[in-house]
Amino acid sequence: MVLMRVIPAILVLVSMGAVRAADPPEKMAAIEGVTEYRFGNGARAVLFPDASQPTITVNMTVLVGSRHEGYGEAGMAHLLEHLVFKGTPTFRDVPKALRDHGASFNGTTNQDRTNYFETLPATDENLEFAIHLECDRLVNSFIDREDLLKEFTVVRNEFERGENSPEGVLFQRVMAAAYEWHNYGQTTIG
Repeated sequence: MVLMRVIPAILVLVSMGAVRAADPPEKMAAIEGVTEYRFGNGARAVLFPDASQPTITVNMTVLVGSRHEGYGEAGMAHLLEHLVFKGTPTFRDVPKALRDHGASFNGTTNQDRTNYFETLPATDENLEFAIHLECDRLVNSFIDREDLLKEFTVVRNEFERGENSPEGVLFQRVMAAAYEWHNYGQTTIG
């Protein structure tokens, strides 16, 4: 399809479940070249064509963040963000699969959402690969005890770096005071 060859296409999927190829998307809106589609499972895709770039960016955004954590679960959304980079039955090593396609990639967690993104050379194959990988890891990520223990250490190191940042400490204290009885007052990192 010609639209999929627009360089780059930034595809944002807001997932409520994996998008299967069989789910026919419904065009919801189009404004100034930006088009939103909704799939049968509730997932949304937003296409932003930009012919000035030789890359595509796929950004999977899941509307779950640290504010959804229960008592004693602080940092679980952030820890899960780390763990879904480990692998699936289809993509045994997610970072290697992404690098093999020439991608730069990362993930972030905040109070309201978690997102995973990659930027790759613009080809139909790379677009299909990135969407497939994102859908697969949301449903089929394997998490084992060894990876969990390793990522506890990684997240703890990230937490300590934040504790050494005066701006970060000030921001967290302001949030804790402003949202004393809400998860917005807790750190995303745990």
